[in-house]
Amino acid sequence: MKSNVEVKSIVEKQYLGEQLILTQYISSTIEGMLDEKVLLLEVISKKESGVPDDYFVSDFKTIYEVAEVYHALEFIDVNGTVVSGYPEARVPYGYNLYETNRSWAIDHVRDTGDIYISEPTMMLEEILGFFVFVPVFEDGIYQGSIVGIVADRYIVDQFDVSGNDTKLAYIIDSDGLVLYDQSGSYDKGRSYFEYINESETSRLEIVDEQMNGLEGNGKYPNSYSENDGENVLISYSPIKWYNHQWSIAFTSSEAEIDRIIVSVYVKLFTVAALSVLFILFVSFQVYFMLLHWNRSLEKEVEKKTHELQASNESLVAANLKLKELDRLKTEFVSMVSHELKTPLTAMKTSSEFLREDTCDSVVRAKMLDIIIRSVDRQTRMVDDLLDISRIESNKMKYSMADISLSEVVNLSIENISAISGLKGIAMSVDIPDDLPDVHGDKDRLIQVFVNLLGNAIKFTQEGGKVSILAKEIDGYIEARVKDNGVGMDEGQLEMIFDKFYQIDSTMTRKAGGNGLGLAITKGIIEGHGGNIGVESVPGKGSEFIVTLKKLSN
Repeated sequence: MKSNVEVKSIVEKQYLGEQLILTQYISSTIEGMLDEKVLLLEVISKKESGVPDDYFVSDFKTIYEVAEVYHALEFIDVNGTVVSGYPEARVPYGYNLYETNRSWAIDHVRDTGDIYISEPTMMLEEILGFFVFVPVFEDGIYQGSIVGIVADRYIVDQFDVSGNDTKLAYIIDSDGLVLYDQSGSYDKGRSYFEYINESETSRLEIVDEQMNGLEGNGKYPNSYSENDGENVLISYSPIKWYNHQWSIAFTSSEAEIDRIIVSVYVKLFTVAALSVLFILFVSFQVYFMLLHWNRSLEKEVEKKTHELQASNESLVAANLKLKELDRLKTEFVSMVSHELKTPLTAMKTSSEFLREDTCDSVVRAKMLDIIIRSVDRQTRMVDDLLDISRIESNKMKYSMADISLSEVVNLSIENISAISGLKGIAMSVDIPDDLPDVHGDKDRLIQVFVNLLGNAIKFTQEGGKVSILAKEIDGYIEARVKDNGVGMDEGQLEMIFDKFYQIDSTMTRKAGGNGLGLAITKGIIEGHGGNIGVESVPGKGSEFIVTLKKLSN
C-alpha cells in the first residue's frame, strides 16, 4: 500500500499536468487572437491605392468595431504628425512625435519595413497600452504609420478564468513587468520582483524561466499562508507576439491537493465504517449491500475517469485546432501577399509602359484597363476580408425587404454574362412566375448568386452548361445552381465552405481566388435564416442548393 507522501506526489503530478494543458490552451488563444488583430492593420496598410483621402478613418471604424481590442486607431503622416484616427475623442490630432522626441518607433518601422510593438505604457485612463506601429509604403516610398493602441483590459476580456475558484492567473513580460493579475495582489505596470523576497529562491528560478520564454510546472513556498510548509503550485507557458514575449501562469494552493486526497479518504472511511456496522447486525445483508456499493463506486470512478479523459481530449483537440488555425493563418498571409503582389506587378508594369513616348492611344487604353482591373481585384479582396470578419463577429448588417428571387437571379446573370459569353457557357433559368417572394437583403442575395454562378462558370469547361432552378417546398424557397464541370470528391465537399479553402487542382490555380467566396456565401444565407448545401460527382459537375424562408402572407 502506498504511503501518504507517495499518494500526494501522484495526485500532484496529475493535477499539475492538467493545469499545464489549461495554461497552454489559454496562451495559444491569446497569441492567435493578438496576431489576428494586427493582421487587420497589416492588410489595410497594403492597399494598392495607397493612403486614402480620409487617411484610413473608414477602415479604422470597421476594425475598431470588429476587432474589439483596440483602445484607439491613428494614422501618423511622414512628418510624424497625428492626422486621423478613431474614435475621435481618443485621438490627439496635431500631436507631433518628432517635436516630443518620441519618434524612435516610426523611424524604426520606416527603416526596416517591419511591424513594431512598443513597451507597455500606463495611460491616463488607468489602461496599460501597447502601441502597434505598422508602416505604410506606396511604390516603395514611406507614407506614414498606422498605430493601433491595444488595451490590456481588452486582451483579458478574450479569455475567462473567473469561474475557476481554485486557480488564479497572472501575466508578466520578459522584463518581469506585471501585465495582469487576477488575484489583485500585484499592481499592473510594476515589476513582479517588487513582491518577491531574495530568500524565495525557488520562486525566483520559476520567474527567470518565465522571462526566458520557457514553459513547465513548479512550486514554491507560500509566504502569505498561515500554514507553515504550504506551497503554491504553478504552471506557466509563453506568449509570443511579434517583438514581445510574455508568460501566463496559473497558480493554485497545495491545499487543493490535500482537499482532493482528504475527500477520497473520507469516502473510503465512510464505506469502511458502514461495512463494519452492517456486518455486526446482518452479515448476509451487509454482503450484498457492500457488493452493490462497490459496484457503484467502480461506476463513479469510471465515470469520473471518462470525464477527465474527455476533458483532456477536448483540451488537446482545442490545442490542435489552434495549431491548424495558425497554419491557415500562415497560408492566408501567403495568399494575401500573392493576391497583392500579382496585380501590383501588373499595375507597375502598365504604369511604366504608359510613360514611354512610343505608347499610342490604343495601347494606353489597354494599359489603363489593366490598372483598373487590378485595382478592382484588390478592392474585392479587401471587401471579402471585411465581410468574413463581420460575419464571424455577428456584425454583418442587412437591409431587409420583400424581394423577388427571379429578379435577383436575372440581375446576377447580367453581372456574369460577359464571363459566361467568353467561355460559351449555356445559361438556363427555370423559375415559376408565381414563385412567392422572400424577405431579405437584395444586394447581399445578388452577391450570393453571383458567387455561385461565377464558381459554376469558373469550373466548367468551354461550351458547358449552367442552370438555375427554383421552386417552393414546404414553406421554403429552394434554389439550385447546377453545372456539368469538373465536380468535387467527398474530401473536398467537407471543406468547401471553410475559410481560405481552395481546391488543389491546375484549374483552380488558373482560376485564382482567395478562398473566401463560399464562406461568405454560407454566412449570408445563414444570416437570412436559410441553409446552403452541395452535391457533386467528380467529372460530372456540382449542384449548390440554397434554401430560404418564403414571405408569409
